[in-house]
Amino acid sequence: MRLRVLLPLLVLGLLAVCAIVVPVAEGIAVSRTQQLTLQRATAMDQIVQRAAAAVRDDDADDLARYLDRLHSTYGEAVLVVDAGGDVLASAGDIGRGAEVERLMLTASRAVPQWSLPTVVPWSPDVALVAEPVLADASVPVAAVVLAVDLTSARADVVRSWLLVALAGLLGLATLLVASLQWTRWVLRPVRALDAAATALAEHRDPDLRAESGPPELRTLTDSFRRMASSVEDALEQQRGFVADASHQLRNPLAAVRLRLDASSRDAPDPEMLAAVDGDLDRLERTVDRMLDLADAEHRATAEASGRRSGFAEASPRAHVTSAVALAEPWMGRLAGTGQHLVVEGDDELAVACRRSDLEEMVEIAIDNARKYAGEGATVRLRLARSGERVVLTIADDGPGLEADDLARAGTRFWRASAHGGLPGTGLGLAILRELARANDATATVGVADEGGLAVTLGLRAAS
Repeated sequence: MRLRVLLPLLVLGLLAVCAIVVPVAEGIAVSRTQQLTLQRATAMDQIVQRAAAAVRDDDADDLARYLDRLHSTYGEAVLVVDAGGDVLASAGDIGRGAEVERLMLTASRAVPQWSLPTVVPWSPDVALVAEPVLADASVPVAAVVLAVDLTSARADVVRSWLLVALAGLLGLATLLVASLQWTRWVLRPVRALDAAATALAEHRDPDLRAESGPPELRTLTDSFRRMASSVEDALEQQRGFVADASHQLRNPLAAVRLRLDASSRDAPDPEMLAAVDGDLDRLERTVDRMLDLADAEHRATAEASGRRSGFAEASPRAHVTSAVALAEPWMGRLAGTGQHLVVEGDDELAVACRRSDLEEMVEIAIDNARKYAGEGATVRLRLARSGERVVLTIADDGPGLEADDLARAGTRFWRASAHGGLPGTGLGLAILRELARANDATATVGVADEGGLAVTLGLRAAS
């Protein structure tokens, strides 16, 4: 992918550099050619004037001296012939080849041959030009052929072109380095995603630290991190659920098998049958609570990933409730066990929580207090608004839990050692926490002001 991103950038960069370098190089060659043309045009004017004087005065000595000086200065050959083709003066070896003869013939007809080709690194060493010598501004009396030396101008063009090429290469190198850095910056989140996906496939913790890169790819990385976290949580919950379920179901099943093995098949013992029935009831309660927990965990995971599933897809979340309405179903039941339920907060409040889930969380918390707070305990249910949250607290003045046990409260199938002889599955607070998570709420277990256990739910206030 990096090459596919980098290649178009380099091609466009190369085209851009060529679009700049080629016109600059051409301009340099044209400028140097014009400079050479102006220099030789001045020298040609001097030659033409002296050749006209030599024809008029029939004396070519001054012309010959000037041609010698020109040849010694520029190293260029010059040939001056009269109208009949006889040599008036010359300097250097210009020869009388076909090209020279053609130029002399053309110049003798009053047609100048004055056009130097643009000097480039592959230009020839010499370029021939010709100029007619006119006696009265119309009649040609002689012709001048000059062999212009292009080597010095060509060397200047070569040096200038090398500098331009070097500048272009430096520009391309700079573009290459910048493109490499840019593509590395763009693809950093993609590499992080690839490494994370590989880590997930190899059952390792994914590292999704993409601190730089385009905002769109960083957003994709964040989404992948949330998805990976949800998948890991779901897998961890699944593994833990299977392990805990296997452990919890093994005990009642083993008890049933032992009782059946020890009984007489012909005359079953009624006490044994009652014990088996009790074990099966405990097994059924455990399975039911496990199913409740699995459903709550599934909904919480779906909610965390931004989607809703099951009944939650059509179930309204916001509703209005009050402390009295939540406590009413439990007034008689707690009074029957010698406990007291105190309600605090008369206002009706709108909460962003499904009614059935809230009622189930209240049921779990109050049932916990009913079973473990002890006879004669007082249970308080408080509902109050706190900023953007609605806080529901269910506290009792029972014995509560030790600090070590309090830290483990809510762990699946965990029960305090003091409660081992009381009926229960150890799943209540775990279900409560998952239901809270499924409704974007918080659930904490702590020490109540009265000294017992306090379960606090932080619910979002509905608008």
